[in-house]
Amino acid sequence: MPDWSPAQLWVLGWLALAMVLGTLVIMLLSFGGFTRMRGVALYANWLGLALVLLGNYLLLRLKGFVEARFAARGLGWPVWLCVVLGLLLEVVALRFEPGPLADWLAWLYAVALVGYGGLLVWLGARLLGVPEAFRALYGMGWLVIAGGLMLASLVLATQAALPLMGAYAVLARVFFRGAAELRGRA
Repeated sequence: MPDWSPAQLWVLGWLALAMVLGTLVIMLLSFGGFTRMRGVALYANWLGLALVLLGNYLLLRLKGFVEARFAARGLGWPVWLCVVLGLLLEVVALRFEPGPLADWLAWLYAVALVGYGGLLVWLGARLLGVPEAFRALYGMGWLVIAGGLMLASLVLATQAALPLMGAYAVLARVFFRGAAELRGRA
């Protein structure tokens, strides 16, 4: 893997753990009811946008790593569609305000969430199909599938953050394992 270094994978692993921490902060703010306060809501919105961008970056880097390390194929479409739809969902969530079109936008947003959940299930299935991968990558695949199914159900959409947060924790393990493997070869 000439384009990868142990230090780069180490940083990606820590960024994945930062993603878990940031998601936990947003969950605590939301469940604590603090997001109803204007300043905190603005902070949570910006943190959410930053986490979506970071998550998309990590997903693209995972795609590159898995393709380089395990010669995986078939990750391009699910990854890129998850990136695009994830960004669109976040933009809509940031701009959504109750009004005359709120019912129409809410239905459209719900349909997009179901689609995003389906994309996550597809991505998880593709991760499970990677030949001779780390066991952590397979664990991540199952967590992504669980999160995608919960998101697609809409009833469990808010709880979908838990397996998806776990998927990023396992992603950190994948990157750390890759760094250790490269360090051992050097």
